[in-house]
Amino acid sequence: MKRSLVTVKTLTAQMRAQGRIELPPGALITPAAADWLRGTRTPVQPAPAAEVTVDAGPRVNVVGDAANPVVSMLLPALERRRNVRFLPCHGHMTGLLAAITVASEDLAKCAQRRAIALLRDGAIVNCVANHQLGVRAALVTRPAALYELMRRLGLNFLILETERLAVRQMQALMDTFLDGELGQEAVIADVLDGRRPAPTPHIAGPHTERVVC
Repeated sequence: MKRSLVTVKTLTAQMRAQGRIELPPGALITPAAADWLRGTRTPVQPAPAAEVTVDAGPRVNVVGDAANPVVSMLLPALERRRNVRFLPCHGHMTGLLAAITVASEDLAKCAQRRAIALLRDGAIVNCVANHQLGVRAALVTRPAALYELMRRLGLNFLILETERLAVRQMQALMDTFLDGELGQEAVIADVLDGRRPAPTPHIAGPHTERVVC
């Protein structure tokens, strides 16, 4: 007997059409869809069945609120092409901090893994995530800034504010972030690793690279 595959797209389509979730008996639920279910208060009939493993490269941890319509819109596209683990924040600070911690711990285990936060306000994530070992997080609004952060900082935790960007802009930023190569300048790496103090400020000379602060 053929078993139905349930994805985030399946769940969000049901929610739009009928306002509830109905799972076929014995359905295979993708990991991101199972996480989405745990992050929403929507009643489910019947209970979730077995999950199916998706092998689509290094894991991408996605932090967000399952009730945020932008998150529900972006997750299916990511899930189709990536190995997504959705970490719902449940709409409150405790859940958000727990999700950041789980995502950060996962990044520390493997240099190939990355994390994305999709939130209305990303300032707290930016601050808290950068205090975690091995995490280099940044709130990004422009593609040009993203390129620099990936090339020079080795950005591995992308933070996007759903109230400030259009869906297509967020999709483009996420694709660039997940497809691009990460680098890190030696002087930045040394400061982050505590091998040397931050450079002493000085007046720029004719051969000094200028940085807009």
